[in-house]
Amino acid sequence: MITRILSNLRRQERAVALLEMLQKEEFSHLSARDPGAVASIEFSIQELLRQLAVERTSLHQVYAAMDPAAKRLVDVVDRFDADSARAARELCAHIEAAEKRCAMQASRNYAMALGLYDVAKGSMDNLQRLLIPQKGLYGSSGRMSTGHPGPGVISGRF
Repeated sequence: MITRILSNLRRQERAVALLEMLQKEEFSHLSARDPGAVASIEFSIQELLRQLAVERTSLHQVYAAMDPAAKRLVDVVDRFDADSARAARELCAHIEAAEKRCAMQASRNYAMALGLYDVAKGSMDNLQRLLIPQKGLYGSSGRMSTGHPGPGVISGRF
């Protein structure tokens, strides 16, 4: 059981490190404005997050089998031998630190994507505004209609 828990924690540590690397790569693609590369990296990130969720669920099942009342891993770590307990605590600390870095990188990626979206939307709105003809610009025969004449001075007698 202890070896299964430690191997699960090692897999999670490697997965979170890979997640951090993928997020940095996504940021570089966002900076280069390459939407195809961003989309492919995003699919990889989503699949990795799904696998991490499966690992966490299986870890919970393993330590819940040791103690059904245990809600977290720290509730059962005290039952491990000294070396295994130290290794489990170190792995958990590494995973937590990497998760914090990933959260910060994810917020950077989100801000960059949102900024690029705002710029693109503003450009498209402006282009669309310029392409749509003004009301009353064309006459019924398809020719340019004449507008009202501008102000002028009328000279003459009644």
